[in-house]
Amino acid sequence: MKPLTQDEVKNVLHAELKTALGSDLVRRVTTDSRDVKPGDLFFAIRGEHFNGHDFIDQAIEAGAVAIVMDLNVPASDIARRQKTCLMKVPDTIAALGTLAKYYRNSLKHRVTVIAVTGSNGKTTTREMIYHALSKPKRGYRSPASYNNNIGVPLTLLNIGAEHEFAVIEIGSNAPGEVAELSRMACPDIAVITSVGPAHLAGFGDVEGVSKEKCSIIAGLKERGVVICSAQHQATLERVRALGRPMISFGVDVDADVSAHDVVIEPGRVSFKTNDRCEITLPIAGTHNVSNAMAALATVRRLGVSTSQFAAAMTDFKMPPGRMNYLDFNGITVIDDSYNANPASMAAALAELQSHRDAPRRVLICGDMGELGPASQQEHHKLGERVARSNIDALLTVGKLGAVAAKAALEAGMGRGSVQRAVTSQRLARLVKTLINDGDVILVKASRMMRMEAVVKSLSRWRGSGTKISASTTVRSATRDIPSKTPARHYVPNKQ
Repeated sequence: MKPLTQDEVKNVLHAELKTALGSDLVRRVTTDSRDVKPGDLFFAIRGEHFNGHDFIDQAIEAGAVAIVMDLNVPASDIARRQKTCLMKVPDTIAALGTLAKYYRNSLKHRVTVIAVTGSNGKTTTREMIYHALSKPKRGYRSPASYNNNIGVPLTLLNIGAEHEFAVIEIGSNAPGEVAELSRMACPDIAVITSVGPAHLAGFGDVEGVSKEKCSIIAGLKERGVVICSAQHQATLERVRALGRPMISFGVDVDADVSAHDVVIEPGRVSFKTNDRCEITLPIAGTHNVSNAMAALATVRRLGVSTSQFAAAMTDFKMPPGRMNYLDFNGITVIDDSYNANPASMAAALAELQSHRDAPRRVLICGDMGELGPASQQEHHKLGERVARSNIDALLTVGKLGAVAAKAALEAGMGRGSVQRAVTSQRLARLVKTLINDGDVILVKASRMMRMEAVVKSLSRWRGSGTKISASTTVRSATRDIPSKTPARHYVPNKQ
């Protein structure tokens, strides 16, 4: 970030000073006491299982020049912290957002901000946009899935004076969140990747999801443009009704940027664009064709041609936990464990089906979360879909996973082909007794199910192997598996 004075921060936040302002500039902002470096501003964030105020001393010892807090600090603590500027605000999360919005506005037109939201494909589309644009330009993008009211401001505050563009991921699981984060990011380009049955517990139905995703336009710059999927007609019409410039994209549909003649092969997919360019993605999943079209529509707006985009995609790699192919000494694992909803589950099943020559195709799945009243119905549909998909074995975990298993049996799947477990730990043990050499195994569920534990168990049992892609990279498969978030670090994300 470009440096800020402590007085500037204090005035922006309307903070109450507990110790005197210093002359040292704020050169970075963090919420993680373990990550503090000299010149940092540390925001003490409260989480469900921790309180960042407990780590103020560690932040000071590491070189923080200022602390933003929302607790009254005892006089004895203030006395021993006199060398560091202590600022008190009513709410540190709200203050973090306020500072980020101020900082974003201070950048003016020096950086093009691209905001990406949607029910599926946000992270992959964000990575594709960044990957293509970073060839000719210097840019920044959200680290990991920093897409909520802590992650988005931290991303904005990390944009440097040297950056020409930034790609910001925006998530939501309750009405109003996308609009709030959009106003903070003030995007020049707003991308809506998809609209589908995700987080229905918060939005009620797909119509509610559509309204929320379209609210990304709330902070769009006056001359900004919306990149919108043409696959969901109601969303497309809603965006058009708002009267902002729009570019549509899609697959086998009438759109400004579209793909057709899609060819699926295990671990890769190829297609043609409506401007007659052939593109091959060295990644799995037909849904990634739509993500690629969203990215293409975005980068073309910024001067990257379709042929340049195609060339950039030849060495694109998926983010961890999303359609990663792993070879564990004789078995192939498709690690799509990061998250799941009905649409992404259907796309992942299509990828598993593409392995027609495999001795067996196995689905290991758990609950799809936050579907509200539709949970039972959607998991029942999943079980029926699995039974129709000629999948050789289904292993489930969780109460809703059991609903899918029951539906698969009722739809004709053989009893010996369906197994249920109560926890992911038990599932991991069960898997070892059922997997055979040559099996292709898809692992997928919502984040809450921690299905990466199953992937890790398979890795330990079979031995770390090779990540399969167009350009194979030998490495320990467990490096892509995220560890449990430590208490001092709080940047949750939303899908």
